[in-house]
Amino acid sequence: MKFNPGNNWYKLFYQITIAALLFYMGMRLWLDKSYIADFEAYCPFGGLQALGSFLTRESLSCSMTTVQILMGLALLAAAIIFSKLFCGYICPIGTLSEYLGKIGEKLKIRYTITGIADIALRALKYGLLFITFYFTLKSSELFCKKFDPYYAVASGFDTDVTVSYAIITILIVVAGSVFLRLFWCKYLCPLGALTNIFRFSWLFAGVMVVYVVLVALGLKISFVWPLAILCVAGFILEIIRKKKTWPNFFVITRNTDTCTNCNLCSEKCPQGIDVAKMNRVTHIDCTLCGDCIHECPEKDTLQINRKNRRWLPALVLILFIIAALVVSRFWELPTIDVRWGSPEQIENAGVFQMSGLKNIKCFGSATTFSNQMRRHQGIYGVAAYVGHKSVKILYDQKMYNDTTLQQLIFVPEKRILTTVGTDVSELTGYRLLVENFFDPLDATYLQHLLRQNSQAVGFTSEFGCPIIITVYFAQGTEPQPEELTKIFESKHLTFESNNNTFNVKLKYKVLDIEKLPAISRTQYAARMFSPLTMRFNGFAGVVKEELMEVTFPMGSNTANRSRYNQLVSHLSNDKGVVGFDNYLDDEGTETGRIIFRKDHTAAESIFSMMNADTLLVHFSDGRNVKVVSPFSFKEIHEPEVLRDISLYQN
Repeated sequence: MKFNPGNNWYKLFYQITIAALLFYMGMRLWLDKSYIADFEAYCPFGGLQALGSFLTRESLSCSMTTVQILMGLALLAAAIIFSKLFCGYICPIGTLSEYLGKIGEKLKIRYTITGIADIALRALKYGLLFITFYFTLKSSELFCKKFDPYYAVASGFDTDVTVSYAIITILIVVAGSVFLRLFWCKYLCPLGALTNIFRFSWLFAGVMVVYVVLVALGLKISFVWPLAILCVAGFILEIIRKKKTWPNFFVITRNTDTCTNCNLCSEKCPQGIDVAKMNRVTHIDCTLCGDCIHECPEKDTLQINRKNRRWLPALVLILFIIAALVVSRFWELPTIDVRWGSPEQIENAGVFQMSGLKNIKCFGSATTFSNQMRRHQGIYGVAAYVGHKSVKILYDQKMYNDTTLQQLIFVPEKRILTTVGTDVSELTGYRLLVENFFDPLDATYLQHLLRQNSQAVGFTSEFGCPIIITVYFAQGTEPQPEELTKIFESKHLTFESNNNTFNVKLKYKVLDIEKLPAISRTQYAARMFSPLTMRFNGFAGVVKEELMEVTFPMGSNTANRSRYNQLVSHLSNDKGVVGFDNYLDDEGTETGRIIFRKDHTAAESIFSMMNADTLLVHFSDGRNVKVVSPFSFKEIHEPEVLRDISLYQN
């Protein structure tokens, strides 16, 4: 009895849905400036790397949350019980590769690699899997972001992307798909290697049990060993058991009694598996996509476990996804969870929780927050949750309460938006009580908001319940109270920084606003001034006769006070520069001072560095990053011999 074959609508539904979602996110990002697109919000591979980082370093990678981890676990559970469903139904790179391959097939330019070349090339993805997990677990930063073709395109080549790596992988995906059958998926995809390892789940379980037992016995064994063993063993098993994976609870079966050997199933298979010659399709490349079942013209000849359940993989996949999303709403792993108090202190500690901290956005910012809290006596530990942007603090209940802890977390800010000219004699302003304003990112958002919508020259923030914001204007340029309130209560903000565009949703609420009496320009300068003193490059060991200084007005550069540290880091690349500080002169004008060794560098060289288009900035984690310089110094005084070295020693 003939059966009318048709399109595999189950797989098409997933592919079209994913493509539509990505298109929607891209278009909305372009059209809606308040929209923030997170193209890795449900990334299972990133989640699995984050889980590995949590198990080895007790911290989650980057901005990964429990959502991505559970999506990764769902992917692996599906791979063990069913097959590589993510690869066959959801992966956007897999979908693109499949349809580019059809173009190559129509043009008769696509080739299926077989034999020794096929075996040798399969080793590449295991090598890339090892490299990806090795560097991720070493740093708690997702190494895959550097080369992932999907992330590179979706993020618009974000700063985490290494452009050369990404371009190479994109070219490989496109060209490889057209000319070679699923080249990326079969030979380079690290997620494909990982799911293959879980297709041999007994291998993973065995290696990890041995590793855990040995560690429990007191042996210090690096994670590198089980990682390397899994990658090597996975490759070996793939090539020697390519056509017979185990376990295989659900497989495509062929009824030899009704099969007419038309070979349509083999021709239709995206992976190039010769389905027509198998009674049970247990091939390592099978994703249980069902294309062969839908193509077969003979009813009930190709089935799943000899039953007409062509809908089963698609249904199971959506159930796994829903389960992961539901569980993630009620359970979250901390991005970091560190405790430095004694067991007794921890046992008797109070627990303070606070959410809505925009600055808790990744592993790095969570670690920075923890380091800040560690400096305070009576704080015994910190857990930070990137998903909910929240923290949990263990503290001495005799020293702190909820209010004092909030004050401890809060960072007061002074932000100069523009230089006040000498023609301005008086300034005025407003004091506002603002809700939903707390961490340093809020100060950055307010800085851009005021620059775009007002003539404000600066503002300060100080702790209160709610936070107290004071905004200053040159006399006569201040808006009406209701106008300033409207600016604060803007619903979204769009701004550019370091060649990146940011779209931010805002929820500030002004509870009260009060007009302030006028103050002089000198009084304003004193209120806004924050002295900075930095010594480096062996300053303490230099005798005063070797030192000289250059002084210069900071001018409009005061608007970038929050980036002075970047300027100083850049200047420290000249080993002759040993110090930087700033001060107010007699007229209340901020002046900068650079101290240098006269026999090692010259004022002209320093001036050239100060006016460079880019700054080479050094970070505490060892990274050296070039950033666009916001500074411009048009005036610099002649160097003078320092007469009183004690003035510069701390």
